[in-house]
Amino acid sequence: MKKRRLGISLYPERSTFEQDVAYMEKAAKLGFDVLFIALLGAGDRQQTIDRYKPLLAKAKELGFEIEADVNPMMFERMGINASFFHGPLDLSFFTELQVDILRLDLGLNDMEEAFLSKNKEGIKICVNGCNTQDHVGHVLAAGGDRDMILGCHNYYPHRYTGVSLEHFEKGSAPMVKHNLRLQSFVTSQNPEAFGPWPVTEGLPTLEMHRDWPIEIQVGHYVMMGYVNDIIIANAYATDAELEAMAAANSTKIMFHMTPAEGLPESMKKRLRMNLSVRGDSGEWIIRTLESRMLRGATEPFNTVDIQPGDVLIDNNLYGQYAGEVQIARKPMKNYGKTNVVGHIDPREVELLPYMKGSTPFGFNF
Repeated sequence: MKKRRLGISLYPERSTFEQDVAYMEKAAKLGFDVLFIALLGAGDRQQTIDRYKPLLAKAKELGFEIEADVNPMMFERMGINASFFHGPLDLSFFTELQVDILRLDLGLNDMEEAFLSKNKEGIKICVNGCNTQDHVGHVLAAGGDRDMILGCHNYYPHRYTGVSLEHFEKGSAPMVKHNLRLQSFVTSQNPEAFGPWPVTEGLPTLEMHRDWPIEIQVGHYVMMGYVNDIIIANAYATDAELEAMAAANSTKIMFHMTPAEGLPESMKKRLRMNLSVRGDSGEWIIRTLESRMLRGATEPFNTVDIQPGDVLIDNNLYGQYAGEVQIARKPMKNYGKTNVVGHIDPREVELLPYMKGSTPFGFNF
């Protein structure tokens, strides 16, 4: 696993300059460096320049790469020509705002997007990141500049409209195939958070993420291995969420574990070790090597039957396996030789399929 770029979103039509700057400053201190803004509902050209230019200048001072959500209707409203069918391209409006990336909310055709990727202003073009028909492959075949193209998934304010994990994986596959940068969204659980529309039921890409803590959403994307940028879609995430998101963006996955009542300190010490997945872990349990290197007896404790997500330590009755820390992938009968020492957050059970050999991990409890 490797760390990902982190981002925030702002909606200046629904906030104040002071609030937005304070939020950017907090995020920048924690290593966030992507700023997403939605220009779809912005006013006319001069109103938009007046509102956004000072804010985005401050974003640049803080080191943010700026991505603007746009569509053909917005281009027309601002008097921008972004199609070679209508004459020379002119993206000077966006250079004045210091925009680095244009996310095409409603895409153009393959040839238009390919041509747009070669704009003289050097602005990158972000296409739909969940098109299962390999649209981006057609853009590249039409002459698109690979170095200037990336993909981004959508976000969904309406409960039950977010994409399924299966669709997400299929839609991401073309971006992965062409080795292009891919972005996706997570949602803050702050009840005061808002997006570009009146509906505020969270703003995730994946429906399964809608009610998850932000750090588990981030951990999911990090473990997938192919999402490059993780952006908070709504504003404002709490300070605690920003910190938790930054901490979750790590090469080491940290599971949130509830320990079994009365768990002995000797077993807690074993769980605090630097652990990694054995390369030959099977379909039933995730095994570790390091845990058996800690000397000391492991007496039988809480040897109940095992459920997915249970954290296990083999006890002395398992001979040479005694002391081995494991995580259960499937339900299993316990024959008295395995201690059930805790359980990870039920939502983190969804992350277990991504635990490959040598993946470093630990437990917060």
